[in-house]
Amino acid sequence: MKKLVAVAALLAMVLVGCGGGSDDADPLAGGNAGDGGHTHSDDAPAGAATCSPSGTSLSITAKDIQYDKGCLAAPAGQAFTIKFDNNDALPHNVTIQVSHTSTESFFSGEQITGPNKSVTYRVSSIAAGTYHFHCIVHPDQMNGTFVVK
Repeated sequence: MKKLVAVAALLAMVLVGCGGGSDDADPLAGGNAGDGGHTHSDDAPAGAATCSPSGTSLSITAKDIQYDKGCLAAPAGQAFTIKFDNNDALPHNVTIQVSHTSTESFFSGEQITGPNKSVTYRVSSIAAGTYHFHCIVHPDQMNGTFVVK
């Protein structure tokens, strides 16, 4: 059954132009909580932002209840950091999920309230796939695509 789920996930990744993964890929490999082996976002909007990893040190800023980036990317199978700057006087964070509608998170960072506050999150490795990130406080206003490959 696990192999069938992995094959279906791999086929879905090919259909959305995302590479990587394997039959026994564990999407969390040490993260917070999983959702049974999904390796991509089932409800990613058509034309969703795409980006490629350029190392294990990511950064993103919140200002005016928006992130400064619509896409973040990390290398598959490697732990990484996210430097998060909050320039709003409201609480924000970064949460990585399988999809926008998922109730389980791979990672959910501490909420910080600015202005001009920052935190560096340490995130366990995640299997290759296309996921979703958002602010847990403002998920419909602050969100984007999280690419792991």
